[in-house]
Amino acid sequence: MERFIRDYVDVHLKPGSAVNYKEHLETVILPTIGDRDFRTVKKAEIAALHAKLKKVRGPSVANYVLCVIGSLYTRIIEDWELAELRNPAHKVKRFAIPERERFLTPEERQRVHAVILVGLKIPAGRKGHVKLVSVWAIDLLALTGRRRDEILTLTWAMVDFQHSLLNIPDTKTGQLKVPVSARVLALLKHIHDQAGNPSTGYVLRTPNGKRLRGINRTWENIRAAAGIPDVRLHDLRHSFASDAIMSGASLSTVGKLLGHKQERTTKRYTHLADDYLRQALETATDRIVEAVQPIVALPPAPFEPMRDAQWKAIEAMVESTRGRCGGPRIDLRRTVDAVR
Repeated sequence: MERFIRDYVDVHLKPGSAVNYKEHLETVILPTIGDRDFRTVKKAEIAALHAKLKKVRGPSVANYVLCVIGSLYTRIIEDWELAELRNPAHKVKRFAIPERERFLTPEERQRVHAVILVGLKIPAGRKGHVKLVSVWAIDLLALTGRRRDEILTLTWAMVDFQHSLLNIPDTKTGQLKVPVSARVLALLKHIHDQAGNPSTGYVLRTPNGKRLRGINRTWENIRAAAGIPDVRLHDLRHSFASDAIMSGASLSTVGKLLGHKQERTTKRYTHLADDYLRQALETATDRIVEAVQPIVALPPAPFEPMRDAQWKAIEAMVESTRGRCGGPRIDLRRTVDAVR
């Protein structure tokens, strides 16, 4: 474990992931199997630990610990070339975690916009005040679908005005060249002008030039005032994907816009694509129907009761179904006509 942390976790993982790995190694994995020869740990033991953690700390933590153990054994097997050793975390079934999806509706976006406009007019230091730089941050998140830290750590050196790109060197999925729309480019140029056209430093910064912080608290206040307390800042990213799909973008295109490396990550939006296809189908059929004059249906022929000859042909058969109960006698000829 010490070698794993020194040569892999601290070297190859992002700082946040490294902290989480070390925490689970030291508080869960080490107390459980730290005194064992790694070759003696069996899959059944890891499955039992996985099940226990679900009850104690929840399915997400249980799955994360399973991931760390699997990563640890992968490094052992690869680094020491132990091809015959099985990874005890291999094929231990992970617990299903419901994916949370929340998309802003056009009406909710309008409410957020109204709250922001009011907040900008409130003097600094008073309740409800919203800083302009925080509004820029929220706008960039909404219009690009990027993650929070990718926008808050964006520097002017990463902005390629000539090619309408953001060159983000360190994202969750590695280095990315993110295309941006003309509206985003116009917003960035406005921010650039307001900041005095700097060539270095953060795009979103405080008056003393430091990185903008506290955007989560600002969003919490905005969403509460807008009446949407369940919408997280990260849901702006989901909403960007939703709007792109409903505008006709394919799932593969949305995956590229969001920087997904794995196709399965984008598949969470499949039902939105299905909804778009359904809307496209309805639109197509409506256009076809509206292009031609509907054919008027012929009126039904007036009803004609059975003639005597017709009734005579079936009377014996119909009468044979009559029950033997008492009461007023029913005219079965009228009954047959009623059915007809």
